[in-house]
Amino acid sequence: MDKNNEIKKLIETFHSEYTQNGEPIRINFREIVTELSSTERYSHLIHSYPAKLLCHIPYFFLQTDYFCPENGVVLDPFCGTGTVMLEANISGRNAKGADANPLACLISKVKTTYIKKEDLQKTLGTIISRAKRFNTNECIDTSSVSRWFSKSTISQLWHLECAIKKVRDTKQQDFFMMCLSNLVKKVSFADPSISVPVKLNPERFAQNPERMESAKFKLKTLENIDVYDKFENICQLNINRIESLKDIYSNGITSEIISNDARLLTKEIGSTEILQDKSVDLILTSPPYAGAQKYIRSSWLNLYWLGTKNSEDIRLLNKQNIGREDYHKADMFRVITSIQAADDVLTSLYDEGKNERAFIVGNYLNEMKSAIDESVRVLKTGGYMIIVIGNNTVCGRPFDTQDYLTTYITSKGLRLQFKLIDDIKSYGLMTKRNKTASRISCEWVLVFKK
Repeated sequence: MDKNNEIKKLIETFHSEYTQNGEPIRINFREIVTELSSTERYSHLIHSYPAKLLCHIPYFFLQTDYFCPENGVVLDPFCGTGTVMLEANISGRNAKGADANPLACLISKVKTTYIKKEDLQKTLGTIISRAKRFNTNECIDTSSVSRWFSKSTISQLWHLECAIKKVRDTKQQDFFMMCLSNLVKKVSFADPSISVPVKLNPERFAQNPERMESAKFKLKTLENIDVYDKFENICQLNINRIESLKDIYSNGITSEIISNDARLLTKEIGSTEILQDKSVDLILTSPPYAGAQKYIRSSWLNLYWLGTKNSEDIRLLNKQNIGREDYHKADMFRVITSIQAADDVLTSLYDEGKNERAFIVGNYLNEMKSAIDESVRVLKTGGYMIIVIGNNTVCGRPFDTQDYLTTYITSKGLRLQFKLIDDIKSYGLMTKRNKTASRISCEWVLVFKK
């Protein structure tokens, strides 16, 4: 039995079981998709990023024409670093994506763009040579990042940024800016084990002398690290990753970022013309969790060296993110979602004076409703919407996000086909938000049909 028919049969089993008992089906995508080993796959590892979607999930749903025709269009309105987009392209389908984080958009764009290896190699040599020739005294005000890098590192990063921005080919410039971004945290004093920038502190490991000495050695090494050499190594690895895409994009397959807001899907990024109604065959996405991941805060060092040096611009970027936590009290109000089960939880939070947490999760749901409305608008009749989401615990109360979204999506006329649950403990998702929130231990995969 070929893969298409094998997955179709499994999907029909899921649908039949769920129709009969209404219970979510526990699965393990790593075990189902055994052909994807732990080794690198195309350009998925081109840049680090918090809470990446496991590539096994989109791979599974795109190995069959059950959810999307072979030449169809796949949309991920919360595309992150383009895991769904790349898997859609690998399967022979065109892809569209949207994300509020410019870093995520850049990574998605680069990892789904083929550029000839010899062209990238030639440009890399020019960039390194040009960066080394810059006047070392020519530098901008870097006071906002001075605690994160040595003076030598700041100088080299600045020269690389300037050299890359002189590259005229926009696709190549994007590639090398992304490589620069991937370099940033590796040459910073930030603790590599923590997603958001936190300065590496050897005293953290006072009970582990070996790790403490290792941290001290790392900090000392970073004082005089050869940034150009490390940049070149990252570029060489990524050039090989891009070369692996050659056969995928030789047949006219396309991938594009169309918007920076899932609540307003446009024909292309920066355009005011909206994406056509009923123009997408499949929506496959993993939306943000309510307060679960501080994407902009995690990315701000990268964004700085990508050109976003104004702290006000970072604040505005953060404001665009669905699921954020840092609101001003003046902006908060009593939220109603019109999803009864969710509003019952919100009422109990408000009754106990937990106004801030109630607003954060309630507003998250309302923003998600707007995003869902937009996705439903562009999805073709008969098309599928697949959402990968996790539940939260808010102030000790279960916040059943998947159930609330299911209620809303079905109210829009889509039919729930089945629900899957997959354990995500090893996926590297940073889910401990604050002292009132628990860890998200599994992901729900919700499958709807319009």
